[in-house]
Amino acid sequence: MHAVLEMDIGGLQRLITQMTLAMDRDLFNIEIVCMNREGCFADTLRSHGIKVTLLQKNQHRADLWYPVRLAAFLRRKKTHILQMHPGVFIFGALAGRMAFTPCTVYTEHGRAVVDDPVRQAEDKLAVKLVDRVVAVSSNLNDMLVERIKAPRRKLVTIINGIATDMFATRPRPATLVHEFGLPPDCRVIGTVARLDEIKDQLSMIRAFEIVCQRVGDCRLFLVGDGPLRDDLTVYINQQNLQGKVIITGQRSDVPDFLNLFDVFVLSSLSEGTSISLLEAMASGVPPVVTRVGGNPDIVEHGTDGLVVEPRDPEALADAIAKLLLDGELHKRFASKCIAKVTRDYSIERMVQSYCQMYLEILHRKNRFHDVSI
Repeated sequence: MHAVLEMDIGGLQRLITQMTLAMDRDLFNIEIVCMNREGCFADTLRSHGIKVTLLQKNQHRADLWYPVRLAAFLRRKKTHILQMHPGVFIFGALAGRMAFTPCTVYTEHGRAVVDDPVRQAEDKLAVKLVDRVVAVSSNLNDMLVERIKAPRRKLVTIINGIATDMFATRPRPATLVHEFGLPPDCRVIGTVARLDEIKDQLSMIRAFEIVCQRVGDCRLFLVGDGPLRDDLTVYINQQNLQGKVIITGQRSDVPDFLNLFDVFVLSSLSEGTSISLLEAMASGVPPVVTRVGGNPDIVEHGTDGLVVEPRDPEALADAIAKLLLDGELHKRFASKCIAKVTRDYSIERMVQSYCQMYLEILHRKNRFHDVSI
C-alpha cells in the first residue's frame, strides 16, 4: 500500500506510478491510498487495474483521528507492506503501528533548505515507529541523520529510477513548435519542476537574461506550476520578457517538452534525486545543475553536464551559454547522458532494490519465507 498526499502531476507521482506498474503483479498486490485528493495519475493506475482509494484527511483543521481511520483501512485491506511518501509520514507511521502492519517504510524524496520545526518534530517521532527510511541520495541520507536523528541501521539509500523506454532523442515536436510560435533557429532552454522557492527559478530567469545577450534568439520554458508562479510572472513582466520566458503550467506531455529543449536546467537550492533531470538526460538533453543534494551524484561535471554553485545566475548563464555555443560539447554530453541513465537509473533496478528490502523485512518478521526476488 502506497500512502501519498495525492496523485496529481509531479515527479513524485510519476515515480510512484512507474514503480507500481513495474512491480511483479504475481508477487505483489499493489494499491494506493491518497490523503488529500486523487489526481490525474489515479486514472492511469486504475486503467492498469491498480486500486486507488481517497481516504481524505480533514482539509480545514488538524485531523487527530486520521491515523485511527488509516489504521482501520490498513487492517481491512490486510496490508503487509506500507510504503509512505512525503506529507504522510507521521500519519502513516502511527497507523502502521496501530494496525500491526508487518513492514513499514518511508521514502524521503527531498527536504527544504531549512526544516519546518513542526515537521522536524513529527519526523523524529515517526522514524522511531517504522522499519526502514529510504533516502533517494547519499546527501539526503546524511541529512536525515543530522536533522531527525534517524539511526543509520534504519537508513537505506535507493536512487530513483525512470522508465527509460519512454524517453529518447527525437526531432522537435511540431505541435509544440506551432503552439508557441518558435522560429527555426531559436535556442530553447527549459526545466520541469514545481514553481517553488526551493527550485529557485528566479535565478534561472536572471541567468537567461544574460544568455540572451550572448547567444541571440532564445526561449526559456518553465514547465510546471506552484506557489511562486505569480512572483515569477511579475518579474517577467517587469523585465519585458513576455514571450521569451514561458510558464506553461502543468502539462501531461513532458517527454515532448524535453525533446523541445536544447539544454535542461535545474537551479535548485535543495534536491533529492530529480526525476525530471533523469528524464531529460534519457532524452539526450545535456543538463546544467546546481551543486546540491543528489545533483552532483548524477551529473559528472565536464563529462555529461555542467555543475555550478546555487544562487549564482552569472555562473548558471556561463554554463548554459557554453553548451549552446559549443556544438561538439553538446553532442558529446548528450550521448553520455543517454548511456548513463540507461545503465544506472532504470526503474527496474530501483524496483528490485525496494522489493528486496520489503522481503528482507518480512523474512525477518517470519513472514513469507518461501518468497524471493
